Amino acid sequence: MRCIAIAWLAALVFLAQPVRAGDGLIFNVTLDYDQERDHVAVQTAFNDLARHLSKSVGQPVKLILTQNAERVGERIRTGTYSVMLAPAQLVGLAMRHGYIPVAKTEQEARVVLVAGKGSGVTSLETARGKRIALPHSESLVSYMVKGELNAMGLSPASYFGQVMHMNQYGAVMYAMDIGQAEVVAVKADLAEDWMRRNPGAKVVKALPPVPSAGVVVNAKLDAAIKDRIRVAFTQLDKDLEARLKRVRLGTFKSADSADFEFVSSRGFFSPEVLPGATIVKAEQVKQLMAQKVPLFDVRPAAHYREAHIPGAINVPYGMNSPKEVDYDDAVDTFDLSKLPQDKNAPMIFQCNGAECWYSYKAARYMVKRGFKHVYWFRTGLPAWKAAGYPVQSGS
Repeated sequence: MRCIAIAWLAALVFLAQPVRAGDGLIFNVTLDYDQERDHVAVQTAFNDLARHLSKSVGQPVKLILTQNAERVGERIRTGTYSVMLAPAQLVGLAMRHGYIPVAKTEQEARVVLVAGKGSGVTSLETARGKRIALPHSESLVSYMVKGELNAMGLSPASYFGQVMHMNQYGAVMYAMDIGQAEVVAVKADLAEDWMRRNPGAKVVKALPPVPSAGVVVNAKLDAAIKDRIRVAFTQLDKDLEARLKRVRLGTFKSADSADFEFVSSRGFFSPEVLPGATIVKAEQVKQLMAQKVPLFDVRPAAHYREAHIPGAINVPYGMNSPKEVDYDDAVDTFDLSKLPQDKNAPMIFQCNGAECWYSYKAARYMVKRGFKHVYWFRTGLPAWKAAGYPVQSGS
């Protein structure tokens, strides 16, 4: 048993080491759920892509081809891969865990919601309470739908009457065919093909386009290796490009974090609305504080001590609930004794920017309990700094 434990420890230490030139690269290709994976021609194309990458960087490349986005997400968090070619939502996740985008597909993905003829659905608003069919829960389509609703302060489970996830991508439109769903969410190309065969169906909501897929590299890689990887993807030969196009990829072009900023924040950032509260910007916060309206910094005390807005009062929001719209604040903690007791008293809540949920939940906590003048400084401390206003450290 002791030998086994030592072997496991050695393996973990090995995986934790940064990749060095000569060690070889672990190249993950994760396909979205509308892409063919098991066909021999597909596997051959990606094997050839791995060989092309190996030749470009001058070291061995181990290809891992998968369609299990959830498991890949776990590996991203541990920095297992050297290089990844993955759908846009996984690129966004990787950006938060030490990976840097170097390329993206020229082909974009536009997710649309389609309603069948006779469904009575003419817009996203009239789709409320209807049955919706979506692809696999870890697909780009489902991610984008959830993210769009999240930005609106909503969630699929509470907005629609029933949410059905289909593991087989083609089954989504079939759910409409057999009357199992009034609305479906798919990529635009599949929707267009289906609507040509089903007159009267219509797109009721088109989400912003995002890159279909992107290439990210582990930030620990040598800079020269990163550049070679970028060049390798942007200078594919025409034959390999054509074969990758049949897998819904095709041509790549150079990219950076800005190309995936939207998709990386969709569903991860706090909602963009909060009914019952007023969302304010840095200048408005400054004006309100000058009028003696208290600003509550609801981050943990350690974050507050590191840097905070002068005059802000630290009342940490104890967040035990998940970072999603449908959460139960009964599992959270918030010391109301340190806040105004008058429900007509104005108050501002702030944390560390749009990706920080502490202030969203604190402001919503107070709105839910009947407080009438709640201000939410959604963009928080980063926006305050960006406006050129001072910060201070300490208690």
